[in-house]
Amino acid sequence: MNKKKSGMGLFWGGLLLTIVLLLWPILMFISEVQGTVGEQLEQIAQDPSLYMANFFIASLIAPALIILLVTLAFSLDTNLRTPLLDQVGIIFLVIYAVLVSIAYTSQYVYLPGLLTEGEMSLAKPWFFHDGGTSISYFLNQLGYACFGAAALLIGYKLLFERGMAKAAGVLLWASGLLSLAAFAGLALQIEIQGVISIISGLLMLPVSILAIFWGKKLLQEVAAEKYFL
Repeated sequence: MNKKKSGMGLFWGGLLLTIVLLLWPILMFISEVQGTVGEQLEQIAQDPSLYMANFFIASLIAPALIILLVTLAFSLDTNLRTPLLDQVGIIFLVIYAVLVSIAYTSQYVYLPGLLTEGEMSLAKPWFFHDGGTSISYFLNQLGYACFGAAALLIGYKLLFERGMAKAAGVLLWASGLLSLAAFAGLALQIEIQGVISIISGLLMLPVSILAIFWGKKLLQEVAAEKYFL
């Protein structure tokens, strides 16, 4: 294991994910609009800045998760080696990143242009908060189902570790299972699926915080080894 590479991936991936997961709910709250879908779109059209900032921050989740999960998949020395699970997990992770990137970037690249031009009929299907009828929301939930599969596959070997590694594995599995459940709830039109999706996302916050301390510990070990050499 390259401890320095692993430590850097865990620390910076965890730090970026922590910052984003703390900022996103704040921006989501202050950028919230009220009323019917049409009224919400009108409010966004008048001043899209906060709405766009909210989804710009959201679009940073995927890069942070990629750094973190790729590190967990390929840069750690674990008791159980699962190369096939890790490789398939990364495939699901890439699909996740593509889908959620389309969902989130459309909210600050594509949607505002439609609203500026007054194309409300075209904007409505892409409006993220338009419940189960939104294209972007569906792509997001499908993406997180792929993340769920990636989390289960990559996190499996961590369940056989101890300490921070095991805790990260348990939390990854919990988040992954809830992500899959949320997509199933969307397909079955179960209202509580939105809450399940939020809980799944919140579970990644302790994972990211664990990654920061885990990465810092590995980097300190590297520094200590160099000192004694």
